[in-house]
Amino acid sequence: MKRFLKIFKVAFLSIYKNRTRSLLTMLGIIIGVGAVIMTISAGEGATLEVENQISGLGTNLLMIQTKSEHKAGINVRMGRPIDEKDFDMLKKNSVWMPQLSPLVAIGAQAIGPSGYKSTMVYGVAYDYFYITSRALQTGSFFTEDDVRTAKKYCVIGQTIREELFPGEDPIGHQIRIDKVPFTVLGLLTEEGSGGMQDMDDIILAPYTTIQNRLYGHQRGYTMILGSALSEDHIADAEIETSELLRESHKIMDGDEDDFEIMTQIELQEITGNVTGILTILLGAVASISLIVGGIGIMNIMLVSVTERTREIGTRLAIGARESDILTQFLIEAIVLSLVGGVLGIAFGIIGNQIIYKVTGFFIPTVGYSILIGFGFSALVGVAFGYFPARKAAKLNPIDALRYE
Repeated sequence: MKRFLKIFKVAFLSIYKNRTRSLLTMLGIIIGVGAVIMTISAGEGATLEVENQISGLGTNLLMIQTKSEHKAGINVRMGRPIDEKDFDMLKKNSVWMPQLSPLVAIGAQAIGPSGYKSTMVYGVAYDYFYITSRALQTGSFFTEDDVRTAKKYCVIGQTIREELFPGEDPIGHQIRIDKVPFTVLGLLTEEGSGGMQDMDDIILAPYTTIQNRLYGHQRGYTMILGSALSEDHIADAEIETSELLRESHKIMDGDEDDFEIMTQIELQEITGNVTGILTILLGAVASISLIVGGIGIMNIMLVSVTERTREIGTRLAIGARESDILTQFLIEAIVLSLVGGVLGIAFGIIGNQIIYKVTGFFIPTVGYSILIGFGFSALVGVAFGYFPARKAAKLNPIDALRYE
């Protein structure tokens, strides 16, 4: 035990003696560990944000859309469009999914009294507000009669209000969506974005109005949104919906569905997998700087071996073993790496807080990211410190004493 304490003492004295050089050597480790912590934490933050946004759509959500495949960089529709016939079939016969809404999504330019903004316009039914649990800050929703008669009414998000009606109450005013005037009935409560999709950059209008006025003619829906009777009956609603749509599309037994039904749980799993893969990739890229830092440690240790050749020769001549010299220089490399790892952890935690303050995107500093960063720094110290330490241990004592 005393032997190791002495070795550590000599290691710290050697590092302290060359403070500036040691700090510059540790920079690669500091930046690498900090980058690993920040990228992993950012991935966790993105996953949490996506899960929160999906949860905000309603706990019993089902999304029904035409099956598509990704070909040549675009999504190609593989089946018949989901349309009014399918919606009527579900509306009249569904037991486990009492609330349904078509959704027609288009990109459009909205023009108001104080400017214009490119945004997404969603044509929906009255039930949409209950399916997604969207609430109003002020005003009112459009009604089922408004949908049936294709009234030119809309409900807007906070981002739209800030762009088109800064400092004003938008209720009762008009906005033009691709030259079609819509009267603003309601203002949605703020949902925020946290660095992901802005949930307040939205305009909601009757889907019949969007189809008739903006599409110019009736056509299929982007999807149908439904809400299961309860969370326990999501699977029942999914099976029932599949059976009804197969009947509506006249799909024979044994043939594949030409539609897709996605539940909230499946959507969370997919987005979780995507963000998980991105986190791993970003972490791998960030870890490259750790390798660069390790090369820097190996380089400086080789320089140290050269500078201390006579010292090594003297120690070997008075009885030090090869293992003592090997341990001495290996511990110096590990200490350099671990001190850099500790400073890198502090750098990563502070970096997360700075990003949160600047962007408002919450990045939780997860414990395992700290363990990964610190573990990598220790591994780098061993891996890149062994070769210089081995070189020092293998020096010939007589040649080392003669070294000038």
